[in-house]
Amino acid sequence: MVHWRWISVSVKIVVYQECLKTPANSASASLTTNTDRLFIPFKPEGSRSTHFKLAYEPGNFQGAVEEYRKWERKLVDHDWPFCFGVLKKKPENEDQAPPVSQSTCIKDDTMDTDPSTTTTASPSSHHDPVPTAAAATAPGSSRTATSQDGQDKPAEPVVPEVKLEDLDLSNVPKTWRDILRVGDSTIPNAGKGLFATRKLPHNTPIGFYFGVPMTEDEYDSLKDRVGRASEYSIMYRRTVLDATDSQGQPFTDPDGEMYCPFHFMNESTEKQSNILFIEGAVVNQVICWTKRDIEPGEELFVWYGSDVERHWNAPTTSSSPRKKVNRSLPSSTSNTPPPSSSPSPTL
Repeated sequence: MVHWRWISVSVKIVVYQECLKTPANSASASLTTNTDRLFIPFKPEGSRSTHFKLAYEPGNFQGAVEEYRKWERKLVDHDWPFCFGVLKKKPENEDQAPPVSQSTCIKDDTMDTDPSTTTTASPSSHHDPVPTAAAATAPGSSRTATSQDGQDKPAEPVVPEVKLEDLDLSNVPKTWRDILRVGDSTIPNAGKGLFATRKLPHNTPIGFYFGVPMTEDEYDSLKDRVGRASEYSIMYRRTVLDATDSQGQPFTDPDGEMYCPFHFMNESTEKQSNILFIEGAVVNQVICWTKRDIEPGEELFVWYGSDVERHWNAPTTSSSPRKKVNRSLPSSTSNTPPPSSSPSPTL
């Protein structure tokens, strides 16, 4: 068995001349940019050097469960009230804000912002910024916009700000069991599937995909070809999230220490899928996000991409491809992207 321990690396970068730059593939550059979120920088007391430690402990099931529960609590307490809350009726002489279902999940101030994890998508570009509701209601926002030819044109209507006290929270779910159920899939020979038990609004985070983080080398040595591990593993950047037990079997006991309903979610085509996997603002956090309104009784489907085959069609001569998490939205989604800030726990 492979044993892991925390490692720290002290890095000092000295620039001798402006023309001399740190090579992009050097250890110091990799640690400084940290694009894959593998390390956390820190400075020990009294040290002038920056140290780095792994952002997670590989293969730590108990630690992964504890983190997962934190995310769930944050989602229920801070985000779902704005996603599932219903606007209270106001006197007729007061301006009435649009129903929450029309503006989808309202972004709460408690949601962390991480522009690098979720980008906007449009047929022309995956990098064009899209104004958010927060920007539209910011002080000083104009009701007219200037086009490229310099002429004024009507701007998009300003969305009134919705506050928590404006919402009826009596029907806000408190757990995933209030909105989802596991049952026999509508796909032949697919086993179990995941179904909505109430209407799930478009653009709503409904939970997280659980997996124990591992390096690719660790996963290959411990879990590759073990049981059904390859069917349930998912990639978060360069980290494998293993969603199975020590025998490579999924967690199927509803009363067990871990029972993630999204492990039972099946795949469909990109057009027919109604769920996206989106990178969260926290390392190794995979958010399950609705692509559209989902009606009660509908089965939830996710699309992993054209390079991933489901296990009942996967070749037996090689390991099953690992599912990868979206860093940006596929172009087939609505022009209105999920909020750029993703729900994340207070750590």
